[in-house]
This record gives sequence, C-alpha cells and structure tokens, in this order.
Amino acid sequence: METKDITKRRIITFLSIVFGVLYIPWMIAVIVPGLGETIYAIISFPVVFMGTPALAVLITRKWTKDTTPIIFSTKIFKDKKALLFSALLPGAAIFLGTVLFFLIFPDDLDFQGRYISETYGAFGAPQDLELTIGSMLIMGFIVYVISAVAFPVWYIALGEDIGWQGYLLPLLCRKMPVKCAILINGALWGLAHAPLIYYGMNYGAGYAGAPYTGIVMMIFVTVVLGTWMSYITLKTRNCMYAAIIHGAADIIGEAGIWISLSTKSSLLGPTPTGIIGLSILLTGAVILFLQMPGDVIE
Repeated sequence: METKDITKRRIITFLSIVFGVLYIPWMIAVIVPGLGETIYAIISFPVVFMGTPALAVLITRKWTKDTTPIIFSTKIFKDKKALLFSALLPGAAIFLGTVLFFLIFPDDLDFQGRYISETYGAFGAPQDLELTIGSMLIMGFIVYVISAVAFPVWYIALGEDIGWQGYLLPLLCRKMPVKCAILINGALWGLAHAPLIYYGMNYGAGYAGAPYTGIVMMIFVTVVLGTWMSYITLKTRNCMYAAIIHGAADIIGEAGIWISLSTKSSLLGPTPTGIIGLSILLTGAVILFLQMPGDVIE
C-alpha cells in the first residue's frame, strides 16, 4: 500500500506541472504589455491546454516511480449502460438548459441565424436564413445526436480527462473523503481555465465583473460537469467515460450560440457555462453527488 506522503508528492507534482505550464506564461503576459494575444494563442491551442494534464501524468509517474495502473480503458462497449449514460444524459441536460434559457429570454432568439451565416458562410452555410422554433429544435436535436456519437472529440478531450479524472481524482480520493475529492478536483480543473477566461474564452469581455466573475463561474461549471465525470469514472474505474461526457458537452454546449442574438450576459447562458444553461446539468450533478460515498478510497 502506498504511503500518504508519496500520494501527496504525486498530487503536488502533477499540479505544479499543469499550473506551471499554464500560469507562468499568463503571469508573464500580465506583467509584460503586448504579449497577451500571443500567450493566449499558445496556451489555448488544444495540444497545449488539453495535452498538458496528460503530459503531467507521464512526468509525475516517471518522477515518482508510480507504477499503479491509470483507470483508463478504450473498451467502452463492455459497459453499455455507462456508455449510454455518458453519451446521452449530460448532453440532454445541456440541451434542456439551452431550451430553458430561451424560454426565459425568447427575445434573444435569432431567427435569421446571423451567427451561423457569419461563422460558417465560408463552408457553405446560406447567408439568408429563416428559422422557426421548430427548425431550431430540430437543429438542436441533430447536434445532440452528433454530440453523442462524435468519438473523435472524445479522444481530443481525453488529454484533459486522463489527467484530472484518470489520475488526480484517484490520488485525491486516497487523501480525503470522496465527496471532498470530487469538489476539489472540479475546482482545480476550473482554475486551470483561468488564463483562458482572463483573455475572453467562453464569456468574452462585456459582462459584469469581467474577467473575475467569469473565472469564478467557470470553476462552478467544472465542479458541476466534473461531478458527472467523477461519478462515472469512480463507478466504472475508467476515465474514458468522462472523456465521452466532456466531448459531448463541448459539442452540444455550443448549439445555443448559433441561434442567440447574444443580448444577455454570458454568465446566464445560453451555453452551459452560464448559470441558466447549466441549471439542468446542475440538478443532475446534485443527485449524483448525493449518491457518492463519503469515505476515503484506498
């Protein structure tokens, strides 16, 4: 059995690498004027941001002589219930959260699809769109189905999830009660996003308290989404299901932007990074969290 000291050392090593790679350039950019855009472009690049946790796992395991198995397997079809849970339920909750946002703010619906035309016009999207409530719902359902089966995105997200869910979460569970470990793991994952939120990712710049309220909100979002991911990871001992949840959330989470006039604060929605867009996912997270054990997992 591993000592608590070596577990603590591995936690500190992993976090030092991740936050060192992401925060040191950010701090330099804050101090030195004119570097912000360059630093943001570097740390937001998927290979860097999503790959750093995976790299941290490799270095930590090598440095601390960690030979314990990582809770990861690509054999996801062996547990069909876990696969369906991961691919379908969080995405459905996000979809419903988006619908709820537009029920509360129907005046924010863009029936001309300006965002779609401007963003995807070069790829063949028509310049003049006439959308209806029905066509928007159909479009959202199609994106939801795509999010559930877009396996390439699962593997893109895996770089983050093999670090936070596959490696750090089990280490935290050896040091503290499981519920505490889930909350802390989610909060740390959110803090890793702080440099990106600082430069406008997800929330832009025109919201109250920017960028600090955006950073706080992102931490809340990752705690909520992380609860779903931690639940299935600990239940199956396989963080690949967390990557499926993460990938599905990334796809369906963008759908609301396509039909939004963006007249409301990004802290509200329509994406799941806003409190209304997140609300259904939050409800599910609370239910799952209450089902988790409260003791330490050795």
